[in-house]
Amino acid sequence: MAISDEKNLDLRKIEVSIAKLRETLLDLKQNLCNLHQKIEIIDSKPELQSSIKNYKKDIETRASELEDEVKWLREEIKSTCDLLGLKLLNTNSGKS
Repeated sequence: MAISDEKNLDLRKIEVSIAKLRETLLDLKQNLCNLHQKIEIIDSKPELQSSIKNYKKDIETRASELEDEVKWLREEIKSTCDLLGLKLLNTNSGKS
């Protein structure tokens, strides 16, 4: 009789899991619908597209500036260590 109870318990757990999965699926479908609506809004407004493009350009410029700064800082560290006669350990680990 214990085996039957275990099977019933397992069956209930499976049913609960299936119900949760169905609920999650519905939530995901709703999120997808919301995203499509937001994309349509963005696509329908040229000023938003222009702003997004400007932000993207600004971000890319800033990223490039940061990469240049990191490169310069690495060179400064190497020069300082060379001047002090120190060896750098694993200098390639942080390079992007």
